[in-house]
Amino acid sequence: METIVGFVAGYLVGTREGKARLERLKTSWRAITSSPEVRKMASDAIVMAEQVVRRVPAGGSSGTVVRTLTSRATTRRETSRAA
Repeated sequence: METIVGFVAGYLVGTREGKARLERLKTSWRAITSSPEVRKMASDAIVMAEQVVRRVPAGGSSGTVVRTLTSRATTRRETSRAA
């Protein structure tokens, strides 16, 4: 969460300070998102979400929402592994 907040704050500062600053921000974002530590953290979060989904009762809207989010995250993870 801190990364997202930092990115948004950096983006706002970057757009005020010009294109060069924005390019540095993009480079930093790419470095963060391609970082093995960040990828591991995201993978761990997906595993935990999958475990939560298994505990959620099949009925009800909360179970549907959790399953939908987990499905999307898993699809993204599989897509990034294939690339």
